[in-house]
Amino acid sequence: MLIFGWGYKTIKKYGIIGKSKCNICKLVTNWQLVKVTTWFTLFFIPIIPVSVKRMIICTNCNGGHIVDKQTFDKLFNIIKSNKGNINLQEMQYYNKTETQKNYLKEMEEFRRSKDNKDKQNVDRKLTEKDIIDGTSTPNTRNSLRKQLEEMGLEKGMTVIIHSSMSNIGWISGGPVAVVQALMDVITDEGTIIMPAHTTDYSDPADWENPPVPKDWVSIIKENMPAFDKNITPTNKMGRIAETFRTYPGVLRSDHPHVSFTAWGKNAEDITKNHSLDYSLGCESPLKKIYDLDGMVLLLGVGYENNTSFHLAEYMISKKKEENMGAPILLEGKRKWVEYKDIELDVDDFDKIGSEYEEIKEVIKHEIGQAESRLFSQRQAVDFAKGWMEKNR
Repeated sequence: MLIFGWGYKTIKKYGIIGKSKCNICKLVTNWQLVKVTTWFTLFFIPIIPVSVKRMIICTNCNGGHIVDKQTFDKLFNIIKSNKGNINLQEMQYYNKTETQKNYLKEMEEFRRSKDNKDKQNVDRKLTEKDIIDGTSTPNTRNSLRKQLEEMGLEKGMTVIIHSSMSNIGWISGGPVAVVQALMDVITDEGTIIMPAHTTDYSDPADWENPPVPKDWVSIIKENMPAFDKNITPTNKMGRIAETFRTYPGVLRSDHPHVSFTAWGKNAEDITKNHSLDYSLGCESPLKKIYDLDGMVLLLGVGYENNTSFHLAEYMISKKKEENMGAPILLEGKRKWVEYKDIELDVDDFDKIGSEYEEIKEVIKHEIGQAESRLFSQRQAVDFAKGWMEKNR
């Protein structure tokens, strides 16, 4: 007979605190102040609270975020005094230093400008004619190799590459020519790494861009094929990264959500033993590149694509943990597994990169038509760590 236990939860709702846009369901809805308490039970009767989560919840989708006790108490007192609708946007500045307030305001302005830009470019994809018209002369394997060497890439280098083929311009041979040019320069005495992420191998209940109907979630979760590093394609990584994944001699780490591919001298060491938990942290390929003092090449993309900044997020003191899930193969059989990770945020990566350039060496060079950047991964991660500790 089960006498003791825990996991029993009670939810207490304190009232509506205001109205604003929800980042999950994308609707302007009411937000409710909620306290979720997990109890230690005796004969199924709640006796002692084990944990308390104070939250602001969207009344439309039940999504939300945790707030600290001081913020919760302030909101509760406002509700209790019947002072009316609360400006939720201003609440994010409560109990913050002036530096943190200024950072939050700058990020809010950045998000607004980005949202406006996205609205102007909704679903517009470059056609091949657009790319031809924007290219002064055809790019080739040899011309790309020469430009990469001029930039500073060299034989024996360890480099992680993030890329956009359309920004390079029209290429004779397409992504194959880009991969070949990179291999020509680095050679098998060095190591080339690229992200091979599969963002669709995750809990569909958490998908936001776009979300799926709630009644689809269980169907997707039960029928999603197990991740197989040999056959599962990349998702939203671009044509160069996907071509590299299939290239002879390229190895891939065994993570269902954020795997990496590598070719060359240290490919096996970089891709092996990729931890399921804390997937971009100290037991990931990113940390191995850091230990090797590798380089980052942003080939026609900005700092928002610099995955290495995520490594810094695991190194700072302020981080929130979350549970993730994906289907993998265990002893030849498909199994949905849960694992631990932290909440990641790319919204300030461009700002971090911009400030990094002001004090550290970043080589800028055009590869084809694409403005590209080459810099030390270790120096960039160390800078990002200090920046995040101060500003987040």
